[in-house]
Amino acid sequence: MPHTDQTHRADIELIPAHTGTTPFGTCYQQCVANLAAWYGLPDAEDVLVTTGGFGWDGGSVLRGGDRWVAAAVRLHGLPLQERRFGSYEELRALEEAELAAGRPLAAAVDAYWLPSEYEGVEHLAHCVLLTGRDADGVTIVDPMNRPEPVRYPEERWRTLRSADAADGFRTFLLSGGPGRKPSAHDLARAVSEDRRAHHERDTAALAAYIEACDAAEAGTLDVSGAAAERHFLGRLLRHLAGSVPELEAVAVEAASLTRRWYLVHTLSRESGGSPEGRRRLVRMLRDLRGREERLAAHVDEAVAALSA
Repeated sequence: MPHTDQTHRADIELIPAHTGTTPFGTCYQQCVANLAAWYGLPDAEDVLVTTGGFGWDGGSVLRGGDRWVAAAVRLHGLPLQERRFGSYEELRALEEAELAAGRPLAAAVDAYWLPSEYEGVEHLAHCVLLTGRDADGVTIVDPMNRPEPVRYPEERWRTLRSADAADGFRTFLLSGGPGRKPSAHDLARAVSEDRRAHHERDTAALAAYIEACDAAEAGTLDVSGAAAERHFLGRLLRHLAGSVPELEAVAVEAASLTRRWYLVHTLSRESGGSPEGRRRLVRMLRDLRGREERLAAHVDEAVAALSA
């Protein structure tokens, strides 16, 4: 709940339940899971993401399917929104209104300006929790790097939020707790149903990305968005396997697939985009495409067996 200190600054006491370093690109889900946990979603980091998929708009970045927010709304009844803004002034008004109402939010920033291994080294998207604000600045909690309240002056916050890496002031808003409690079988079915509903689009996006990578002579690849979704999908399957043993094999397979996606991402960052390294990565991507199809088939088989 909000509290006011001697300087009349309204802050929200939020002790993150899910902290520590997680794989590249997972900070958005980690922060949203912390908001959901604060509002009462049990095992939030393990049950939040039920979708995979791929998205590609051209260029070097392969996204995930980006359906996890809508799926969390549908399955858990979470009043969750993902927003972007046209100006900092518009964003600030929203931040002030949410915090005044006692609602912390998850905010995209540039890691270049935050204490982390990327500080002063590289401009990268990162996500933190915004828990307080007044005319002089903000209070944030960074679950990954510094999971306790830290104050930043207003101009520093403007820099963090206005950077290109913050992706149009990307923001996640949550206004309450879960309205539904899906069973383990419900969540497993949701994974299978999402894959089948979007299979054609996802398959086309991954195939187009691989062909574009193959056609380019050099340059690094960024598959962290896809890898991040698979990390959390793997966490979900591992969590479900605890009560549904029939899912144990697919949970192991999903964990292996996640590691391979992150291996591609790491090798690309470390190779510097050399032609030789790129050809190796394209071969690995083609192998991953086959592994994705096999895992999807195995998930479908396991879920069908649960309903038999």
